[in-house]
Amino acid sequence: MSIVVYFLRNDSPDEQAPVWLAQCEPFSDAQMGEALQLCQTLRNDPRNAHVTISSELRDMVGPVGVAAVENGQTPDGHSYEWSKAGRAGASRRNAQQPPVKRKDTDT
Repeated sequence: MSIVVYFLRNDSPDEQAPVWLAQCEPFSDAQMGEALQLCQTLRNDPRNAHVTISSELRDMVGPVGVAAVENGQTPDGHSYEWSKAGRAGASRRNAQQPPVKRKDTDT
């Protein structure tokens, strides 16, 4: 079990105050699709609340203990090209000029 879907289920009749019961459903690594489908089904049912999914997919994260990429390669020699800087703009850490402020632009 490395994937678990957690949720609260209201088992009281509609006319009465809710009685929330904690529930969980375990899944294997290979059942991510089924776990996601269950989450969607549970979220569409108003008798459920706080539907969440938790996983420890070791094959999806990478080898335990690998925390660095040096010279574009992981410690086991595989090429690694992804960079977070391309997602949010260039890092300002080593910038030659200070950031441009809105008031200083020609807009």
